[in-house]
Parts: sequence; C-alpha cells; structure tokens
Amino acid sequence: MEITRRNALRAEDVAERLTLIRKAYGLGQQDFGERAGLSQPQYNQFETARRLLTLPAALRLCDEYNVTLDYLYRGEPSNLPRDLWLQIRILSKS
Repeated sequence: MEITRRNALRAEDVAERLTLIRKAYGLGQQDFGERAGLSQPQYNQFETARRLLTLPAALRLCDEYNVTLDYLYRGEPSNLPRDLWLQIRILSKS
C-alpha cells in the first residue's frame, strides 16, 4: 500500500491521542506508563513523539485502559467506551 498524507501514521498524532487518554484518566506519565508495564522514559518517548508507539506497547495500553488500536493509531473513536470518549472530547476542546 502506498503511503499518502491521508493514511500516513504520524508519531505526533499518536502522541496527541496518548496525552488525551492519559489526561482523561487523570494520571501523570509515570503512573500511566507503569500501570501498562512501560517505564516512564519509554512512555515519554511515545507521548512526546520521539518514537512511534510500538505495537507491543500499544497492546499493553489497550489492555490496561480499554482503548483500541484503531483509536491509538488512526484516531477512530467508534469502539471506545462512551465515558472515555466524552472525556477525551472535552479535553481536546480545552
């Protein structure tokens, strides 16, 4: 599949979604990452877009925080829990 601007996976977009999820749960980076089995430095690299979120790390976050790969990587919220999505929407508008 050819990578285009429309379907390119950008670390910055994933990082923004990670930040919104973390804030929706009211956690700092260290607690958020550690609860999913990620070190704070490792998680920080994902949230600051220094590294693209790896699939193993994404799966850990999905399991711990009830988010989907579609949301993390594509921004598709349709299968997120309603309360989480509402909180993310509120945070993204502020």
